[in-house]
Amino acid sequence: MSPAGAGSAPVVWVNGPFGCGKTTVTRHLATLLPGALVVDPEDVGHMLWRRLPPGLREEEFELEPLWAPLTRLLVERCARTYGRTVVVPMTVSRLPVFEQLVGGLRRDGLDVRHFTLLADPETIRERLRRRMAERREPPDEWGELSWEGRQLTRCLETLTGPEFGTHVWTADRPPEDVARELAAHL
Repeated sequence: MSPAGAGSAPVVWVNGPFGCGKTTVTRHLATLLPGALVVDPEDVGHMLWRRLPPGLREEEFELEPLWAPLTRLLVERCARTYGRTVVVPMTVSRLPVFEQLVGGLRRDGLDVRHFTLLADPETIRERLRRRMAERREPPDEWGELSWEGRQLTRCLETLTGPEFGTHVWTADRPPEDVARELAAHL
């Protein structure tokens, strides 16, 4: 653990475009890190959307004014209160929001290890197609895979940048192998 994270366990942020394997890799990673807590910021976003009237809801969690500060507080308090590694699977592709969350946690003295999972667009689209088939969701009126599929180009353009840290390729790799690679970095 770095000196900045003294007094608390590390936070492992698993980023990447929708469909790159964050949730599955996180599930495997948590088994490799005894006692790790998985904190999913989607739960914060869904809580907000259940409470906010439709006119106040944004299109996505990153755009919700309260989502980033609440997520940051939850992650920070879990790391400090429970003293366990906190694993956070969440797409954060907007640099100002990333800086507010990951940068903010680091400024708060937490040891944040950030990884961005990546794959080629066709692999991700195929994963999204399988996910939609499992959920029995039809393509939208434009023939797009899903809202997540429409975000793919934007996410890949930003998340491949050096600001988004350690990049880990997931195409043609079992999620268990990707999780072992992340654990080796820790």
